[in-house]
Amino acid sequence: MLFDDFHVHTSLSYCAEDPISARDYAEAIARGSLRRAAITNHGFALYFPEELAWSWRFMTDPSLFDEHLEWGNRRIVAHLEEVEALRGQGLLTGMEVEMMADGRLTVDPRIRNRLEVLVGSVHWLPSEGLEEPRILDLWMDHTRALVRTGIDILGHPLRWLSTQVPRLPEEAIGFVVEEAREAGVTIEINSHLVVGSDRAMLLEAVRRDVPITFSTDSHCLAEIGRFDYHRKLLDQAGLQPEDLRFWEPRRRSGATPAASAPSGPGRRRAASRAGGRKRRDTV
Repeated sequence: MLFDDFHVHTSLSYCAEDPISARDYAEAIARGSLRRAAITNHGFALYFPEELAWSWRFMTDPSLFDEHLEWGNRRIVAHLEEVEALRGQGLLTGMEVEMMADGRLTVDPRIRNRLEVLVGSVHWLPSEGLEEPRILDLWMDHTRALVRTGIDILGHPLRWLSTQVPRLPEEAIGFVVEEAREAGVTIEINSHLVVGSDRAMLLEAVRRDVPITFSTDSHCLAEIGRFDYHRKLLDQAGLQPEDLRFWEPRRRSGATPAASAPSGPGRRRAASRAGGRKRRDTV
């Protein structure tokens, strides 16, 4: 079975490990490595210069997003036009976004109607100095709000929390799956940096009939189309692909009309436990 991959990166994401382009994914699709791919570069990499992006200051000071909005939009529009030109070769437009302190996502609402896949992830929260129970509360509150922002997929749902506590609490799995179910959001099984609770999360999502997507979260050429981890996980869980309800992209209700979206030339249609430290290894 060929899988879709609705969470992959190109060199526009600062954490990319190889020179990697949208065309690399189109070529992998042509080779039969995967069915479709959504290019979902990080919103923080598209909207902020690298030093500012890795400082995570925009998470607690969303005015920085406003200051860089037009700069980022110009970069995004050019990128989306590149991906859209390859749509006939199996590519979809997308982004991976954060939720800032004011509840906004790191994407201009005028851009969202051009995104076929919107992944919302947690890469950093202000956890410095907090004890484990407060870290869990912080993550729960943030996740509960994030899944209600209109995202399609909750990216690597337990990864950040797993970097903050010695052992994932049992209630975290049931919590994240139920919040996704209530919000109509898809649970992602991500193979880029795996979490030991993935099998339990997969089984819980199947039990609660929550949509699933398998993602490589590719940051390098060797990861493209590699679903070995997911197939192994299915075997360990005693499941077949047909036992899962795989998510399918759909037009987001209430999307901004195309005419109001920023367009490029010629277009007529419209971290670590300390929290503040750079965490390139968790993105």
